[in-house]
Amino acid sequence: MRFGETYGYEWNYELLAAWRYRDYLVRAFNQDLPFDQLIREHVAGDLLETPRIDQQLGINESLTGATFFRLGEMSHDDCVKFREIRTDVVDNQIDTLTKAFQGLTVACARCHDHKLDPIPTKDYYALYGILASSRQVSRTLDTGDLHRELKQRLHQLKSLIRAELASHWIKQCVEIGPYLLAAQAMQNHENSYIQRIVDLEPRKVQRWSQLLMKESVDPEGVLYPWTTIACEMDLTSKRFKKAWSKLGAYYQRESQARTDFNRKNFLDFTDFRSGHLNGWHSDGIGIQGGTTNGGELIISTKGSQVVTGILPSGIYTHLLSDRLNGALRSPYLPKDKKFLSLRLMGGQLAAHRTIVDHCVLGEDYKILQNEVMSWVRIPIKYKEESFPVYVELVTKSGNLRLPDRPGFIKGYQLKDLEKPGSYFGISQAVLHDVHQTPREGLSHMVRLFRGGAPKSAEELASRYATACRQALIAWSGATSNSDDVHWIGWMLRNDLLPNKKELSPRLKQLVQTYRNFEGQLPEPQVISSMSDLDPGYDVPLLENGDAKRPREQIPRGYLTVLSNEDPGFETLGSGRRELAENIASASNPLTARVMVNRLWHHIFGRGIVTTVDNFGRFGERPSHPELLNYLANRFVENDWSIKRLLRLLVLSTTFRASSSTSVQARNIDPLNQWLQHYPVRRLEAEAIRDTILATSGRLERKFYGSSIQPFRKVPKDYRKLLSGPLDGGGRRSLYLKVTRMEGPQFLELFDFPAPAATRGRRDRTNIPSQALALLNDAFVIDQSGYWADYLLIQPDQSLERRLESMFHSALGRPPEAAEVKRFKGFAIKLADLHGISTRNMLGSRKVWKDLAHTMFNLKEFIYIH
Repeated sequence: MRFGETYGYEWNYELLAAWRYRDYLVRAFNQDLPFDQLIREHVAGDLLETPRIDQQLGINESLTGATFFRLGEMSHDDCVKFREIRTDVVDNQIDTLTKAFQGLTVACARCHDHKLDPIPTKDYYALYGILASSRQVSRTLDTGDLHRELKQRLHQLKSLIRAELASHWIKQCVEIGPYLLAAQAMQNHENSYIQRIVDLEPRKVQRWSQLLMKESVDPEGVLYPWTTIACEMDLTSKRFKKAWSKLGAYYQRESQARTDFNRKNFLDFTDFRSGHLNGWHSDGIGIQGGTTNGGELIISTKGSQVVTGILPSGIYTHLLSDRLNGALRSPYLPKDKKFLSLRLMGGQLAAHRTIVDHCVLGEDYKILQNEVMSWVRIPIKYKEESFPVYVELVTKSGNLRLPDRPGFIKGYQLKDLEKPGSYFGISQAVLHDVHQTPREGLSHMVRLFRGGAPKSAEELASRYATACRQALIAWSGATSNSDDVHWIGWMLRNDLLPNKKELSPRLKQLVQTYRNFEGQLPEPQVISSMSDLDPGYDVPLLENGDAKRPREQIPRGYLTVLSNEDPGFETLGSGRRELAENIASASNPLTARVMVNRLWHHIFGRGIVTTVDNFGRFGERPSHPELLNYLANRFVENDWSIKRLLRLLVLSTTFRASSSTSVQARNIDPLNQWLQHYPVRRLEAEAIRDTILATSGRLERKFYGSSIQPFRKVPKDYRKLLSGPLDGGGRRSLYLKVTRMEGPQFLELFDFPAPAATRGRRDRTNIPSQALALLNDAFVIDQSGYWADYLLIQPDQSLERRLESMFHSALGRPPEAAEVKRFKGFAIKLADLHGISTRNMLGSRKVWKDLAHTMFNLKEFIYIH
């Protein structure tokens, strides 16, 4: 599967949680998941009618399989300008898919008909259309089961907090009039200010005074009518009544003008306040509730503050906690508009991203840094109108560009990514050609102008108090509209409402309980995968593979040579589901044979077909075709069970045969094609490292978890080439991070494959650097010392008993008498070299470290006999 955990190229971006795919495979093989089901999950796990759910982990296992499509290299540059960025990704997906499951080199047909096998170029682009019709997106594996009980409790607590706050806030409204009048008197330097402030808090008066100054220049400000009229003239005069009427008319005209402007220049794409997604697609635990009515409050999870905001209607990821993730993706955008504008909010590295032709590492994205709803304009017009374009909103766990390269996000640090929490919200999406964004409405001002002109400053102040009180009463009964939310949000943002948990003992207890439960929410499990969100479409055949020379459209379908009927798929979707069934079918002549051959290769070091990735004409002929057919049929009859087939192979006489041979056998079968003896071969790179760890006693045997950075002498942080512990924390090599550009150096010495393409058969080299690594590598020397420390604490051991123990640990057998004699002599010589007496030899770390190091360098230690 050419498994790698970074994308490669200059900045070597992280491949989102690729280790979850590795853990998925470990679980699948340990559970003996039928191989045909494994294929279905790899090709179309996100489309299965009945996905496989792991109840204990609370995840959709089937969804993870399709991650294999995403494991290849990918550049971050402009794929509109450099078309090969996109076409090379799909080419690698086709190459991996067909080699891994069918043993065919279909990617060779990219530019012309396959010269060696009956695979026309049209078949290549039939597969290309299938993959091009699927989006490459981040997916949430969680089913929500592990979050359900906690979310229910948080909902209940939130309602209680809301009721407690409402009772205090409604009472607080009686203060609005006196403070507003006192603040105005303070600004006018009136003597009445002294009398007004006697029973008021100076801090609050000062706050109201500052707010009056701030909103005196903002026609959309709630206090603008007061600052422009009430503070400048006698409220009982005819002049005031005329000015008040004029201001009311201004708001009416301006409101109508804004409505007309928006109606004329903007086309509704989606109104998320209505409860309909209108073709948008959601993903994530935080967004599962869908559209929320206006008035939802956001509970602060730290400090003394209770509420961080009151939300208008829309879709939000952080209604209960910003620990919950979310993603929202638009349908493909129309080609006849220049801009898409979104009314949204977000923070903590949430972002909006524009994806052109599925190039998911594109640079066209912006981090959201607005705590209140505001319009964001996104250009969507491209020179090449044939490309599919869509926009997505994602919390940071689903942003495929994070962690980004240094300096790309101002003020961004790696620790910000590691902190829990990220959120966004959206209420509207519109399409347009004008450069402006929609204008905000002014309906929230209407309630001030009901009942004619006020007759005194006190009456106008009372209107403000009444408007706030009505909004809070509606909010407490969960009947608030957008204007109510605007008024409450205005009060909260300007610190006009008490918002501390110490407001009452009950509130403090409720908030703390809420925070306790919120902190227990498990981290969402997100991974890179695939998704069919749009109708499938066919792609043109590219002449000579040149993306700039499209020819006729090719229907989506499978390989002609493996199809009994028309290879095309009659489907509205991408065709991946149909493709999965074609490959996983028992009637497919290649699928079972290819996998059986891989297992044979794993057990015996050489496949029945030695070219395990190529069953075509250019590949080797099977040495035992009847045996291959027999095992393939048995594999299918046994429900595609990998464990049962492996058991059959390892219990065979062939596997149990000695590695010894005879002169006659070597003359008849010099390459041992007929397996007249067991083929001696060196362990794979990972097994060598793991054997060293297991022998030294350092091996950490736990399963699963994020990858460990391999040790690097010279880390390159900016290229994601970080360094981990010398021994990887004792974890098996399976759990070392596989980064492109530079893999684990110790493993690469022993032919660890580069994660660029399918490599079913690894190179087998025998070069001096391998022997030198076992002699001089810091990891091997370190483990020699670890093994020596273990030996020294074992009680009552003689020299012979300790050597026998070492042979059992390292080679799985007792030593022969000659070997004991030779190693005893060597131990005595080592003691002499280190200046240690024979009497003290058993307690010398230096002696036993050298002996352990010697055992690691035995040929038998790294070879299977």
